[in-house]
Amino acid sequence: MPTVDALTIAPVKALAAVRRLAVRLDPDGVAEDRRLFLLRPDGSVATQRRHPTLTAVVPDLDLAAESLSVTFPDGTVVGSDLRPVGEPLHATLFGKSRTGRLVPGEVAEALSSYVGEPLRLVLGPVGVGWDEGPVSLVSTASVAAVGVPTEPAVDPAARFRMLLEVGGLVPYDEEDWVGQDLRVGEAVVAVTHRLGRCVVIEHSPRTGAKDWAGVRALAGLRGPQAVTLGVIGTVRHPGVVRVGDVVEPA
Repeated sequence: MPTVDALTIAPVKALAAVRRLAVRLDPDGVAEDRRLFLLRPDGSVATQRRHPTLTAVVPDLDLAAESLSVTFPDGTVVGSDLRPVGEPLHATLFGKSRTGRLVPGEVAEALSSYVGEPLRLVLGPVGVGWDEGPVSLVSTASVAAVGVPTEPAVDPAARFRMLLEVGGLVPYDEEDWVGQDLRVGEAVVAVTHRLGRCVVIEHSPRTGAKDWAGVRALAGLRGPQAVTLGVIGTVRHPGVVRVGDVVEPA
């Protein structure tokens, strides 16, 4: 029987993704997932395409305490208070309007120094940071089937940055759920479409270094018109999802 093997969120878009034992799915997604993003000097959103080494910076977001800290590869930890937010800011990424408020402080300053260009840290509302939809899902079997490079202490699925990792399936079985509703823990998710992949998957989730011709590998396995892995969904019924929960038709 399919079950949730792992839950992963990215509190700050482009920084490292982190594991959770449980999340609450609301209509706009998980409140802590991609809640903050970074703006470059030209007003564009900073992504791992532009700054792949950001994946080595690990965020710790505490919404209750209104605080954010980040840990750099050398062990340095820097924090910022999310309460003294500044002026409203707007950006567009993948055709979606991004809005939020400036978060001044040491995190933005340290990240700017790390990548070598000025970055502004922005706190947005729930749902501002996801690209395709509030729920992303991939099976452990699909990840294994595409030959992802292995790294010490790194889950092979980490480079795909998916919210739900599901065990108990054969490769690409999750694509059969497109058009169906799934019960996942307390929540009900409507699976809407397969997820097309880009060159971000070709970079190590630990260091940001390019270490795999992932797009070519997917095209070779699945055909040039099917460079996809995993699926996207929307939330029909909110609720808590935990590692170990059964995934089944609703």
